[in-house]
Amino acid sequence: MTNIETIKKFATKVLASESIEIGVPLVLEEITFIPIIKHEIPRDERDYLSLSEALEEGACKITDKGTEVAHILFENISEFPILIEEGEIFKGQGTQDRMCVGTIKVEPMKTVEIPVKCVHAPHHLSSGADFRYGGKAGRGMLKELRSLKFSHAVNKAPASTIDQMRVWDQVHYENAMADVADNTKYTENVEKRRERAEKIGKKLKFPTNTVGVVVVNPEGDVKGLEIHRTPHNFKVRKDGILESIEANISWEKKGKGPYKKPKEKVRGIFEKLTKLKENKDAQNQVEIDGTVINMDEITGEAYTTTFYSNFCPKCNETKPRQKVCPNCGAIEEENDDLAYMSLM
Repeated sequence: MTNIETIKKFATKVLASESIEIGVPLVLEEITFIPIIKHEIPRDERDYLSLSEALEEGACKITDKGTEVAHILFENISEFPILIEEGEIFKGQGTQDRMCVGTIKVEPMKTVEIPVKCVHAPHHLSSGADFRYGGKAGRGMLKELRSLKFSHAVNKAPASTIDQMRVWDQVHYENAMADVADNTKYTENVEKRRERAEKIGKKLKFPTNTVGVVVVNPEGDVKGLEIHRTPHNFKVRKDGILESIEANISWEKKGKGPYKKPKEKVRGIFEKLTKLKENKDAQNQVEIDGTVINMDEITGEAYTTTFYSNFCPKCNETKPRQKVCPNCGAIEEENDDLAYMSLM
């Protein structure tokens, strides 16, 4: 269960530039990208796999139950935990494309049911069909998801029971806005955004040890904030982050230049996070590991957890990523840390 105090502690460190700081803004086409830089890098920089990494490396098996739309089976066959972000899309091979409704960490050698929503209508289900990586939902879809999740969390309702019709309505709306040929396939929209995001990513040179980014438009509106635990995880997810945010940005030059005080805008977000109130502003969800945030015009999701090293701090031998070393019996110190945060 995500720890609200860990989120507040992280925000406090950013404001004090204590091991984490707000970097020098980068400007591209009047849009400002503010890096979040972490100086204390975990010993195991790669301590979880992203969904795209896991599928690329064959570290997981994802299959359709074939009996219902709202859950699929996910098996982690690697030694690393696998972190699945809210809004990530499972592209069905002969079955419906699905979207994960929240952030979930799947432990090594575990099989779990992932709560999902269909983003491909109409299409039949196929029992045992597998899935590939389908990209990340846009900010409009995430905003709709977060609104639904927060109301469900308040009422202690499972995330998988959020309204499928609301999701389909958002699919049709975003596809129409993007002029997608097949209005029923959300992945076509994502693929169009991915091409543009990859071009943007090549132009942006983030500093070493960047773990996150905040995107601000010329009007001073925050279009997205994304943070991962380590530079490796940010680097792996960078294009996916830009892909998700890209559709929410107007790239048309207006001649007014970039927003003049972007770092102050970023500080304002983290100042609000230091005042985060459990239950009022943030709710833990049923079926999902993360916490959904809804406060002062900020919506999002965050996930905190304890990560264990694969090296024993006492005997320095390799060990499973668990609390107790099987070699010498040493107990690794527990420190809850922010693994993932996405806000807008």
